[in-house]
Amino acid sequence: MKSIQTKIKRVSFYFRCLFTFLLMAIPLIYALTWIYAPSPFDVSGDLGFFINVVPKGLQILHPLALSTKIIGFLIGAVPVIIIEGILYFLICLFKLYERSEVFSLQNVSYIKKIGYALLITQIVSVICNGIISVVLTWHNPHGLRTLMLTVTGTNISMILTAFIIILISWIMAEGCRLREEQQLTI
Repeated sequence: MKSIQTKIKRVSFYFRCLFTFLLMAIPLIYALTWIYAPSPFDVSGDLGFFINVVPKGLQILHPLALSTKIIGFLIGAVPVIIIEGILYFLICLFKLYERSEVFSLQNVSYIKKIGYALLITQIVSVICNGIISVVLTWHNPHGLRTLMLTVTGTNISMILTAFIIILISWIMAEGCRLREEQQLTI
């Protein structure tokens, strides 16, 4: 029977590979979605899985110029960059797990960074989607331009998840400090 450390190392390796793949794939897919905007980008073939960078319910009454797509891409890239940071921190965290460093202050640091980045992503994405809605409808006739700020249940649940991750990182930091104190006590 394999030891738990071997299992942790193997699973951590697989997750690190997955997050590395996503780190490379997400910017590519994001760029492709803006090339096809305002139409949804089909990433699954016949499975019907589409990605759309245009906020739901937004009426675009004109063809999108290349300059509009570039501006939209740059604005929407802000949350994508933060998500890339989360993936980077996850890769670093799972590298530590592969080296059997499960309870360390470095792990706590990565977990805390993931929590804060997740929280910031939810706030920034609402703002960026609002700005994108203005940019995409700017050339609509007067009265049909839109500023759409949308907070969904997903945003709220991700904010709650971010707070829980930050709380867990604080608890783990205290646990690491207690363990260090116990190791120094004779």
